[in-house]
Amino acid sequence: MPMTKSQTISNWKKRGLIYDNYDDLYEVYIKTMQCKHCNREFKNSTDRCMDHDHTTGLFRSIVCRSCN
Repeated sequence: MPMTKSQTISNWKKRGLIYDNYDDLYEVYIKTMQCKHCNREFKNSTDRCMDHDHTTGLFRSIVCRSCN
């Protein structure tokens, strides 16, 4: 069963991801169909990772598991 929008955003926050507008970021996240680093197509939503700086928490990009 896929996670809901609120569950996904809550998960990002628990992992330390910081962003000004999580609703906007979620819309970008669900519309992103390929890795922003290697351009590999995502086969499903579990292929996507929210790349962020682990020191500052700031979001960087949506990438595949390999690039993360």
